[in-house]
Amino acid sequence: MGKWIRHIIFILLVLALCLPVIQQNTDFVRIRPLKGAGNPPAYPAFSLKSWSDGTFQEGTDMAIEQRIGFRPFLIRLKNQLEYSLFRKANARGVVVGKKRYLYEEDYLRAHRGGDYPGDWFWKEKFRRVALVRDTLSSLGVNIAVVIEPSKATYYEEYIPESMRALKSDRPTNYGSIINGCRNEQVPLLDLNEYFLKMKEEVPFPLFPKGGIHWSYYGMLTAMDTLLPLVEQWSAKKVPELIIGSPEPAKQLRGTDGDLAELMNLFIKPGHPPMAYPEVDYKQVEDSLKPRVLGISYSFYFNIINAGIPDNTFANTAFWYYNVEIYPETWTARKDTSMINFTGEVESMDLVLVMITERFFYKFAWSFFDRLFDSYFPDAPVDYRYRYTSRIISHYKWFDEVVAESANKGISVEQGLEDHSGYQFWQDEQKGLLTKNQSYYEMKIRHNADWMKQIREKADKAGISVDRQIQLDAAWTLSNSRK
Repeated sequence: MGKWIRHIIFILLVLALCLPVIQQNTDFVRIRPLKGAGNPPAYPAFSLKSWSDGTFQEGTDMAIEQRIGFRPFLIRLKNQLEYSLFRKANARGVVVGKKRYLYEEDYLRAHRGGDYPGDWFWKEKFRRVALVRDTLSSLGVNIAVVIEPSKATYYEEYIPESMRALKSDRPTNYGSIINGCRNEQVPLLDLNEYFLKMKEEVPFPLFPKGGIHWSYYGMLTAMDTLLPLVEQWSAKKVPELIIGSPEPAKQLRGTDGDLAELMNLFIKPGHPPMAYPEVDYKQVEDSLKPRVLGISYSFYFNIINAGIPDNTFANTAFWYYNVEIYPETWTARKDTSMINFTGEVESMDLVLVMITERFFYKFAWSFFDRLFDSYFPDAPVDYRYRYTSRIISHYKWFDEVVAESANKGISVEQGLEDHSGYQFWQDEQKGLLTKNQSYYEMKIRHNADWMKQIREKADKAGISVDRQIQLDAAWTLSNSRK
C-alpha cells in the first residue's frame, strides 16, 4: 500500500507541474483576465545579434512568463493575500488608506505640495493666461477654469499617517491656481471647495471608496452647479439639468470602482451604497446653445458618457490632455497637431479648462502656451519658463526630478532649476539661443560666483534676489550691444 501511495503522490506532483503548460496550450479552465494587464509581449525574432547580446533570451523569458497557465489566478491569489493581511495594493500608484479607502499616489503628492514648481512659474503662467484671455475675449470667446475635486482633499481624514506626516505649510499648486485666477480675474469654479461644503449634506458619497474619479452622483452634483455658470460665462442658453430622485444601488457602475478593479482581487472591497439617478433636461432651441470646448482629462469622460454635452451644448468637443480630440478619436485617432489649433478655439463660445489636483502642476497641458505663441510670436523667449515647462510636460522626467530632489533634500523648484540649467547649457553649446535678457538671467542663475555677487547686491539694496538678477541681466544685455 505504501508503494502505491508514493506512486500516486508522484503522479499528482507531475500533473501539478504539467497543469500550467496544459492550461497555457488548451485554456481548459476559463480564467478572468487581469485588469490593466494588456496583451502579453510577442515572442522576439531570432538573430545572431539578439542571441549574442541576450535580448532574445530576455524577450523569450518575458513572453513565456506572461503566458504561463493560471497566471491571472496566481496573481489574484497573491494580491488578495497581501491586501487582506497587510493592506498592500499591488497596482501601480495605488495607496490603501485608513478604513481601506483607496488613493492614487500622485494625488497625495500634490495634496502635500510635493510637486510645486515655484512662485515665479505661476506668475509667468498666469501672465500668459491673462494675455490669451484678453485676446480671445476680443474675438468673442470666453475662458473659465474649473477645479475638479480631488479625493485626497475630500477624504483627507483617510490618508495614511505616513503620507499625512509629510504634509506641511509649503505652497501648493492648488493655492497658486486659485490666486492666479482671482488676481487675473479669470472666471473660476472651485469644485474642491464646493464638494467639501456638501460633504455632510449629501445622501450619497460624492467620491467612491474604491475609485479615484468623482462618483456618478458626484459628477451630476458638479454639473448641476456648473451648467448655470456655463450659461453665464458663454452668454448663451443652457438647458436645465433635471436630476431624478437618487436611490441606493448595491452594484457599482462606471468608474466608481476603478482603483479596486486595478488591484485584481478575488473579493471586491466593500463600499457604501451609491446612487445612479436618472437625468432629464429642460430643453431650449439648439441655435441658442453655446459651443463649448473642454480641456481636461478622464474626469470629462464621465460627463461625456452621461450624455450631458450632447444634451446641453451645441457641440461635443473634448481635448484629452490637450492632445487627443473626442469624440472623433473614438472612430479614428485625431489630435490637436492635426488641426488649425487657434481657429478651432476661436470657433467656440466658451473654453472650459477643467483640471484636478494630480495635474495642477501641468495646468491646461500647454493650452495657453500654444495660444500665447500663436498670438504673440514676437514675444522675447523666456528660457527659464521654456525649459521648466519642457520638463513638466514629460511625466517620467518630472517624476525623476521630484524623486531626485527628495533624495538630495532640495525643493522641487531647485531640482527643476538644476535640470533647466543643464538643458540651457546644452542648447548654448549648440548655438541655439538668442542673447536676450532671459538668456543673461539664466547665465547669472547658473554661475555660482555671479550669484554670490547678486545676493550681496540684493541684500545691500534691500531688494529680492530675483529683482537683482533682472537688473544685472538688463545691464549686461545693454552693454553687450555697445
